Amino acid sequence: MTTSPTLDLKSHIMKRILRVAARVVMIASVVMGIGFLAGSAVVLWRTNRWHATSATALGTVLAQSLSHSSGMKPSNASARRTTAASRPTRAEVVEFATPDGVRHEFRSRISSSDPFEVGASVPVRYNPADPSDATIDTWFRLWGFPLIFMVAGVLEIVVGIGFMAVAHRVSA
Repeated sequence: MTTSPTLDLKSHIMKRILRVAARVVMIASVVMGIGFLAGSAVVLWRTNRWHATSATALGTVLAQSLSHSSGMKPSNASARRTTAASRPTRAEVVEFATPDGVRHEFRSRISSSDPFEVGASVPVRYNPADPSDATIDTWFRLWGFPLIFMVAGVLEIVVGIGFMAVAHRVSA
């Protein structure tokens, strides 16, 4: 039994479309992955430079500033369910003193659904030239986000290359 030239042509066209689509997805994934890697490398480099020139102090959490993770307003009181997108988070307001005895206050740039308690002592890292440039000195707050984006970049590249390999096998 032979196949008609029309079916062969359609099959060839479909394989060609699949190959082109696979290449587009692979290139897009690899470019996005490279973007994630480049962005995280820049942030890691800047954080490392800032870390090397910063000073440490012990601070006290004065308050927790309420925010919403998605920028959404709190749901009405009749709603029974809380979604992760609308769950309120809090950023700590911290006070610390520099060696000259001057007190400084800052609001954490990272908010959390499980912040440090008001009154808690927290390690602080700050820029001696500009003490308002400060953060709570925990490993994750300094290095966590850039490393997460670095891992995301590597995964994006792996997914793109894997997609191309699978598409190549299917279309062969």
